[in-house]
Amino acid sequence: MITVHARVGGRVVEQPLSLGEPLPAGTVWIDLLRPDEAERAHVGAATGCDLPTREEMKEIEASSQLYTEGDALYLTSSVIARADTPYPEQGEITFVLTPRHMITVRFTEPRSVATFAARTMRQPELLASAEDALLGILDAVIDRVADVLELIGGRIDGLSTRIFTESLDSNGFGQQAKKPDELQDVLRGIGRAGDLTHKVRDSLAGLDRLVAFLTSVSAGRLTKEQKAALKTLSRDLRSLNEHAGFLAHEANFLLDATLGLINIEQNAIIKIFSVVAVALMPPTLIASAYGMNFHHMPELDWDFGYPMAIVMMVLSAVVPLWYFRRRGWL
Repeated sequence: MITVHARVGGRVVEQPLSLGEPLPAGTVWIDLLRPDEAERAHVGAATGCDLPTREEMKEIEASSQLYTEGDALYLTSSVIARADTPYPEQGEITFVLTPRHMITVRFTEPRSVATFAARTMRQPELLASAEDALLGILDAVIDRVADVLELIGGRIDGLSTRIFTESLDSNGFGQQAKKPDELQDVLRGIGRAGDLTHKVRDSLAGLDRLVAFLTSVSAGRLTKEQKAALKTLSRDLRSLNEHAGFLAHEANFLLDATLGLINIEQNAIIKIFSVVAVALMPPTLIASAYGMNFHHMPELDWDFGYPMAIVMMVLSAVVPLWYFRRRGWL
């Protein structure tokens, strides 16, 4: 699908472009969403540039993502889509900057593109030139990354509260152990937050390379105000990278804490089995001794032999439990 955004008479007009139709007058931004070969060729012919295919956009070499051909700049970076859903996506978007147009080629639907399109309706000056359009959409992409980092931070804070907040019993006193299902749910939440954080960091790395390349090759075609805006984007990316690293560290810390709680719960269960085994050892020894079939065992003929054995087994089980509790092992 091809959508063109043209500035006509001080306002922005958004309309679809069919195959064979010329570009409307005043076209600044051309957006290609999941284009087929015919749509890619049509826009390429209308703008005089060779648009990359989906396979070319996925190449990870820097020379394949950031390069120039004639007067056109080709800038490819990964972006996050559907970050606020259980299944976030990471896809590539290519920005092509020509002297007259800014072209976006994408096979995903990040919210930042729709946000920028809506913003141009309120602020037509964002499409004053192709360079302004590129800087504006990059600003929208970076703003969306910041929103995603805030979303991750909120999730991590919620998980931290669930992990470290004490659970009280039914009377409101004492501390209850975390239930295994609850800890498993926390682990899944940490995994989702960590995965989204890694996607964001990958996107930030691509955007940082993109802005650095744009700064180095477009110095002669940017105005003073545009250069200042580009520096602001670079500073924002550095701060977001630092914050993303902090969130990744927090996710790892919560993962270690959760695994520690699981180990504590498992150790408590093993301790109970160990205490029970030690407590039952002396009664088992007594029962085994009097279960032997020897002829010369005088206790077998006693009238109180059986009650005595029972009392000995009970005492031999109670005394170790009393000792363990006295030492604070229970």
